[in-house]
Amino acid sequence: MEVVAYLNNSDLLLEDEHGVAVIGGSSYVLSVGDKVFIQNPINTDAKVYSVKISFAHVEHCMLHDDEIQIKFEGCHESLKSYVQKTTVH
Repeated sequence: MEVVAYLNNSDLLLEDEHGVAVIGGSSYVLSVGDKVFIQNPINTDAKVYSVKISFAHVEHCMLHDDEIQIKFEGCHESLKSYVQKTTVH
């Protein structure tokens, strides 16, 4: 999935051909254009997954290991509802 936007509370919006996801908790500073490859669940209750990260603006092709929390997965329509519920007014 590719990082396509920043959301509230330093969460990131990812997108691919299957839908969208909101993630948080990365050890790395991710930017728009970076790619996140979701691997294996570490804690299914907390939705924490191991991931591999490819940085868009780095000249080498090395993948970096990290852990992220998936806060939302779904389609664009259900994302609108998620964002409305989680946005602090």
